[in-house]
Amino acid sequence: MKTIILSLALLLPAAAAPAVDSVAGFCTRMAAQHAMKPVSQPSGKPAYEARALKGLGVALFGGSTMVGMRLGPPDDAAAIGDPARFADACKLSAGRVACAVSGPAVFEMTVGDHAATTQAAAGEQAEVSMAKNRIRCEDR
Repeated sequence: MKTIILSLALLLPAAAAPAVDSVAGFCTRMAAQHAMKPVSQPSGKPAYEARALKGLGVALFGGSTMVGMRLGPPDDAAAIGDPARFADACKLSAGRVACAVSGPAVFEMTVGDHAATTQAAAGEQAEVSMAKNRIRCEDR
C-alpha cells in the first residue's frame, strides 16, 4: 500500500506541469508559464489568452491585481543589436498595453504574485497585450 501511495505522489507533480516542446514558439512557451489557453487567430498562427482575474467572486464583487510587462536584452551582450528597441517595445494606447516582442530578447511578465521570464529566440516575433482583464499572446 505504501508503494502505491509513494508512486502516486511521484507521478502527480509530473502530470500537473505540462511539458513544453523545446522548439515551440514564443507564445506556446509563455502560455505554459501563465496557464493561458489556446484561441483561434485569423492568420492561423498560435495565440493564447488568460484572464488576469478569475472566478465568480470577481464577477460578483470586483477586484484588482497588478500586471507588469517588460522586454529586456538577452543574456548574450553580442546579440543585443539596437538597444532602443527594448525601450520602445511596450506601449499604452486607448486602454490597452501591448508589447512587441522581437528576439533575441527576454520578456518578463508579472500577474499578481506570479512572475515568469520567457526567452525570445533570434527571429521570433510576437505581440503580448492586455486589454481590460484579458492577456493575449500572438505569434507573428
